[in-house]
Amino acid sequence: MGKYTATRIGIDVAGILLLILIMSGCTQTSDLTQRIMGRDIAAQRGAEGEGWCPSITVFTVTPLTAKCGDPVSLELAATAPQSDQLSYLWEIEGQSFETGHRAVWHTPTCQTIEDPEKVYTVRGVVTDGECSVTRSVEVKVLCNCALDTMVHFEFAKANLDATAKTELDGIAEKVLQNPEYSVLIEGHTDYIGNEQNNERLGKRRAEAVKNYLIKTWQIDADRLITRSYGEKQPIAPNETTEGRAKNRRAEVFRIILTTR
Repeated sequence: MGKYTATRIGIDVAGILLLILIMSGCTQTSDLTQRIMGRDIAAQRGAEGEGWCPSITVFTVTPLTAKCGDPVSLELAATAPQSDQLSYLWEIEGQSFETGHRAVWHTPTCQTIEDPEKVYTVRGVVTDGECSVTRSVEVKVLCNCALDTMVHFEFAKANLDATAKTELDGIAEKVLQNPEYSVLIEGHTDYIGNEQNNERLGKRRAEAVKNYLIKTWQIDADRLITRSYGEKQPIAPNETTEGRAKNRRAEVFRIILTTR
């Protein structure tokens, strides 16, 4: 006889005995309930552990790194000793949706992404109505948003020249005309110098663009996002003077933030 069957028989017998005592006029039903019935079902489930709750047998989320707008396949299955009526739920970034065993999550697009490099926690939930179990995994969504403009810098400098400012004036007008737009600014360097210093230099270049848009065009700072890649993302060979000049840059993108 299985543990669950034996427990259920014990509870049923206790219930019958309790009914007999109540019908016989016994007035100590509260104490008797505690002694005869013991813990309630919820407490019993907790004491028995996983044997009383659904058990997840399949949890698959692929791919774990996706591009903006790409689908992510979700699969979830479970068994339960007490019920074959199981509900399957997925929770992603504060939103939830109920599905069957399989579902597809369409990742945010470049126009609706909250962060062009965001990690989402994807959580699968199985419940039988009384007991729920979960499993989760992280999915990284990478967005290569359309480049609006690029400005270049002198070696080891973060100053904007007249050409760079003209380029930024064009993007600033578009941003002001479209309040739903925010701006992502990425700072880059060539490979001369150590990596840590180049990371800081890339940040200074991104901040120079940000400060120009704020001071010259009064664009709200909350609409401007900066990050530095230092020497990590060259667009030309660093072995040549021309290539290094191309790599000393800041790239500017227009994006739409879902959190605005």
